[in-house]
Amino acid sequence: MTVEEFNIKQEIKEITSKCINCGKCNNFCPVLRDVRKEQFSPRGMTVMLDQGYFEKIVYKCTLCKACEESCPVELKLCTAFTKARKLLVIQNKEYKENKEMIKNFESTGNPFGIKLPVVE
Repeated sequence: MTVEEFNIKQEIKEITSKCINCGKCNNFCPVLRDVRKEQFSPRGMTVMLDQGYFEKIVYKCTLCKACEESCPVELKLCTAFTKARKLLVIQNKEYKENKEMIKNFESTGNPFGIKLPVVE
């Protein structure tokens, strides 16, 4: 494990360890509303991250921050999920589609890989 990976894990743990598991973050989560499985909920992902499980499931989050708005202890869950995504990228465990999107951004400036005309 690199120093960067260790630091990211520590930063995630600082956020997730403060979770009181009340479930209020789940109330307005659009992903949970659609999928209806606890592991896809903000609370489910927070528990997994707090226990050291860094899985691709964090890519299911829309980062809409509805969980943060309803959190009674004001956790920055989307920050933790974003850091977990970064860790997965470093560990080369991200989705193939994510790699393609990043490549498109780098080459064309948009996620679709479409070269747009230059407006002057």
